[in-house]
Amino acid sequence: MSEDVSRRRGVTRRGFLTVAVSAIVAGVVAGVGAYYAGTLAAPSEMIKEVTKTVERTTTVTASPTTVTKTVTTTVTATPTLPAKEKVKIGCSLPLSGIFAAGCNIEIPPAIQMIVDDYNAKGGLYLPEYGRRLPIELIMYDCKSDIETLMRQYEKLITEDKVDYIIGTWGTSLNFAIVPLAEKYRHPLIIFAGQSQQLASAIKAGDLKWTFLVLPQSHVLGKHVADYLLYMGAKNIGIIYINDLHGVENGGAIYSALYAKGIMPVIYESYPLGVMDLSPLIKKLKDAKVDALVACSYPDDHILLIRQCMALDYSPQIWIDGPGSILPPLTVDLFGPEVMKGISHYHGARCFRDSPKFMEFRERWHKYSGVYPPNGEMRQYAAYEMLFQAIEKYGLDREKVRDALAKETFDTIMGKAKFLAGDYLDVEGQGFIGQWQGDVIDEVVWPLEVASAKPILKPPWPK
Repeated sequence: MSEDVSRRRGVTRRGFLTVAVSAIVAGVVAGVGAYYAGTLAAPSEMIKEVTKTVERTTTVTASPTTVTKTVTTTVTATPTLPAKEKVKIGCSLPLSGIFAAGCNIEIPPAIQMIVDDYNAKGGLYLPEYGRRLPIELIMYDCKSDIETLMRQYEKLITEDKVDYIIGTWGTSLNFAIVPLAEKYRHPLIIFAGQSQQLASAIKAGDLKWTFLVLPQSHVLGKHVADYLLYMGAKNIGIIYINDLHGVENGGAIYSALYAKGIMPVIYESYPLGVMDLSPLIKKLKDAKVDALVACSYPDDHILLIRQCMALDYSPQIWIDGPGSILPPLTVDLFGPEVMKGISHYHGARCFRDSPKFMEFRERWHKYSGVYPPNGEMRQYAAYEMLFQAIEKYGLDREKVRDALAKETFDTIMGKAKFLAGDYLDVEGQGFIGQWQGDVIDEVVWPLEVASAKPILKPPWPK
């Protein structure tokens, strides 16, 4: 992959959180708010009928009189569609840099898989052209840098002239590109991103082109709080990475607990790129935290497990996200027994007794060499919805946007519909998963859709 470009084909926030959220947004997404406030909606591309009025003079001669009559005729003409040989889909991803570990496992395989699936049958059907056109996938590497990311998405839209874009990986990175999607009127499906600010703006109607797949902070906050109470948590500790994801989700969980009259005994952040979590772990141990919530990314999550084992700190209840969802960086790295009892707030209803799920896992493995997180079928389903809307409404992005906002689609996971500002609702949606000593995690919450009952985390194996 070249240095610049990788191209392939085929509880509302309470006052006590306001300062924290504002600070992290200012630090992580510098200038994005100002940029969004200043953007102007670009006119959508449309094909319009052109009506011309033509006057015709006819002379009729009848002996012995000549009569001249003027007849006005309205002629409607439709301009010829521009020549088009392919449909361009574009995205920029952190394929290198600090966010690469999570991104490379989660995003490229799903995108490439669905592009290949459609190209195998001739591409995407465009109704205005009456035929299928192959898909060209343009994928850039932003190197985990927000400014690079924004330049590349602008290039995709204004220079590469992509027909549609797809979201990137990470809450802060996706937060940064939302203003571009709104400005240029491009439907934007965000899989790997959770932000109460975005969710609230969508619900208020301020963001009209953005679609969120994962359960957002206010949704997962309630589920995590309910889960902790069900599991019998007494002393709760919340630690979170000082990034938009950590601040938003840690705050939402704190708010949900606070609403129930529960105050965590530890509520503390740590920096992005942290190299030593032992001082924080010792605080948790000294406070006798028996229920740990860690809003973590993969790298710091690996560090957290290693240092908790070294310091012999093993809380009976452990829930995180998205740190433990990635099999290559969790169960493959530590083994099923180490991961046993660790839960995560990205569980979705994808079970081993589902032939579609098992087939999907094997196909993913062929694309990437590793097995996917349980919930990746939601990502594929979201792209299915986009492609189905395109095949129905073509290159009219406004109609595609309206379809994604209003319609229900048949997907690999069954019926699916975006719940504006909440999540992509699929049949039997689950919210919390758990490793239970196997290579596939179970869905454990809510109980009515669970594939297994949740368990307490045992001590670390010796």
